[in-house]
Amino acid sequence: MGLKTIDILATLLLNLIQYGCSEHILSCNESLLYQCGANQKCTAATHQCDCLEGFIRVGDDCEASADDTGSDNGATIAIVTIFTLALLITGAVLVVRKYNLIEYIRQKIEARRSHDVMYEDVMIGNDDPPLSP
Repeated sequence: MGLKTIDILATLLLNLIQYGCSEHILSCNESLLYQCGANQKCTAATHQCDCLEGFIRVGDDCEASADDTGSDNGATIAIVTIFTLALLITGAVLVVRKYNLIEYIRQKIEARRSHDVMYEDVMIGNDDPPLSP
């Protein structure tokens, strides 16, 4: 007598129904440590793992509540971001002005358009005969 496919499917279906209907909270003993997950404690009245103060249950885990996650940080992040962008833009403008990069780029573009040979690009070799009086 072996297990039939219908028996296995029925067992899996019943387990799935039980899992879906349960609250996924295992019973615990308050005298034992580390039975519950992170940010949870075992309560003596219900013998179940409950979230600590300041945490809310999300699925099987306890996470910090929305009002404790730092809603004041939004303004701080915005100010720091704006200040950092202002510093970067100011630094870029100062570097461009100090080294006169705009004029340098214009000269390079104009030299490429006119195909002029600049002095640095000319090679002076030793193939010329020496000058004699």
